[in-house]
Amino acid sequence: MKKVLSIVVASVATFTLMTGCSATAGAEKGADMESGDATLCKTAIYIGDRSNKSVIKAIESAGEKNGWRMTHFKANAIVGEKSVDDKTISTTIQIEKEYITCVKDKLPQSELEALRASIIEELKKDKKGGRH
Repeated sequence: MKKVLSIVVASVATFTLMTGCSATAGAEKGADMESGDATLCKTAIYIGDRSNKSVIKAIESAGEKNGWRMTHFKANAIVGEKSVDDKTISTTIQIEKEYITCVKDKLPQSELEALRASIIEELKKDKKGGRH
């Protein structure tokens, strides 16, 4: 009986550890994530090995073309603000190692998609944006 009990306890402990470790896999990406989704969000933009300088330039240009006021917040972040229907909306655009992500809290999806498309277009124009 003691042998069966020790096997059950060991099995439960192993199962608990395996479940806890697998639930956090992928969360270290630092992306804007959907609730319960441990993957990059659908709006993340892959930038590869482009320099921060070229990425920031593309983000600023794209934002200004869409009526956003872009402000440097940190070395790897820009805050974008825009007035829509007499309300000011804002987003923080983070430049990660290989991705650009936007905080989309209370941001209309249409505005986020337009900004994302404009950033992609600006990045395409800068074909020599690799790290130097």
